[in-house]
Amino acid sequence: MNPSLFSLALEWVIAHGYLMIFLAMILGGPIFISAAAFAAALGYFNVYIVFFLSLIGELGVDILFYLIGYLGRLGVVEKYGRFFGLSPERIIKLENLLHEHVWKTLIAIKLSPFLPAPGFIVVGASKMRFKKFFLVILSIGLPKSLLFTIIGFYFGKAYDLLAKYFSYGQYLIIIVI
Repeated sequence: MNPSLFSLALEWVIAHGYLMIFLAMILGGPIFISAAAFAAALGYFNVYIVFFLSLIGELGVDILFYLIGYLGRLGVVEKYGRFFGLSPERIIKLENLLHEHVWKTLIAIKLSPFLPAPGFIVVGASKMRFKKFFLVILSIGLPKSLLFTIIGFYFGKAYDLLAKYFSYGQYLIIIVI
């Protein structure tokens, strides 16, 4: 990748600020959380705002899918579920798992790469209580957001520290030459 393209992209993100970061977090997830925290470590953003946006992004999408299933019930799930690989047998199997093992099922849905959208729609369609759903999603999303924010922030701090030493290395090379 051309470094000038990266710097242009970084300048563009910095110019558009937190809204751009929030949208990227919704679409890209952990990689953008870490990247925003990295930029916060370099002084471009506030790390607390980055963490708050990452948490809202993590929870907001899940709640949206839950509400689509809850309000649309079987109409949405039966009509469009086939596009997500949701056959009636899979829906029944997922609802049974949900009633028997709530925490395990929601953790598996949340942490798998392609399952959250159809999974949370089915969770909503199964009329699971929102309070219970929110509690489980918050207990998964909070540590996840915190982890990726910390990783990005401390990698940014380490980069900032190491960049100073590399600049000293330039002087050493000049002295040696």
